[in-house]
Amino acid sequence: MAKQIVNAAPEAVTTGLVDTATQQRLERFLTYEAALMDEHQYDTWMALWEGNDIRYWVPCNDDDQDPSSGIAIIYDDRSQLEERIMRLKDKTAHAYRPQARLNRNIGGVVAVSLEQDIVEVASNFVLGEIRVGVQNIWFGKCLYRLRDSGETFRLLSKKVMLLNNDEAMPNLTFLV
Repeated sequence: MAKQIVNAAPEAVTTGLVDTATQQRLERFLTYEAALMDEHQYDTWMALWEGNDIRYWVPCNDDDQDPSSGIAIIYDDRSQLEERIMRLKDKTAHAYRPQARLNRNIGGVVAVSLEQDIVEVASNFVLGEIRVGVQNIWFGKCLYRLRDSGETFRLLSKKVMLLNNDEAMPNLTFLV
């Protein structure tokens, strides 16, 4: 996220690209999205996405790699994401049971670009996970493309850049 903020238009960090009310709506939306993931409310979380041309991406090794030639932890379009959700919800999928208890904090929410009703937003997160007696803390940055309807936002893409994406990691049994 730091790179996106540094490379954003100067007004993104001085006066801001969006007004205060929109900034508050962005922060509330991202907090709501995080709460849905933390509470394993997968169907409601999927309903936040707009259309079929979506992308949920968690890069591996390099945040800026070309996803068509690099390795990704996750690189899902709508059908792949729906399949992932189906597996997460499957009560017979022992690799996902018991479900992790999750708590994530979102911060540093900055609109880094704005074009008509599409806003690109950068944020940071800290995610605590506990599952079968093992506690993990995940740090990362997110870059969202959102459509602003004036009343709510809809997800078009989400890129999650884990701080440790170049290290060995356990199986992700939850949404990041």
